Amino acid sequence: MEGHVQGLDAAGLQERAGLHDPQVAEGASRALREARSAGLPVFPVVHEAMRERLHPAAAPLGDEPALGKPRLGAFAGTDLHARLQQGGIGRVLIAGVATSGTVLSTARWAYDAGYEVAVCADACADPDAQVNAALLDESVHPDSWLGLWRIARVVDSAGIAGLLG
Repeated sequence: MEGHVQGLDAAGLQERAGLHDPQVAEGASRALREARSAGLPVFPVVHEAMRERLHPAAAPLGDEPALGKPRLGAFAGTDLHARLQQGGIGRVLIAGVATSGTVLSTARWAYDAGYEVAVCADACADPDAQVNAALLDESVHPDSWLGLWRIARVVDSAGIAGLLG
């Protein structure tokens, strides 16, 4: 499998309490700009109940599909895996709200399914800042098996270009 995809699960960037951080929205917007300018397929994923509240930073452009999900992760109950398989895509870049829910669930599913996983740290947020840090920054709890760095390359949106090689 070759190729890349930018997956962003960010419906709650402004709607969920405590996640009104404009820096996270900017990180998401920057990550999507990088992916789109590189010609990568983009699949914004949002919980079905929040489809009408998709943050503008995560909104699809042109013919990009906004996938509705019924569960926590972006794969369960959606056709995302089939779309990736059909496109020959083997690498996914994940971002979203909340890191301890959506991002963690999606990243673990993708890893277990055999995808190469990257997480865009500055386009992620969590209601608990300490949990967010523990999941994204290996130095916080280096012996933890929960950290996303165990299964994914953790980058900032400015480092996405380095994933494209």
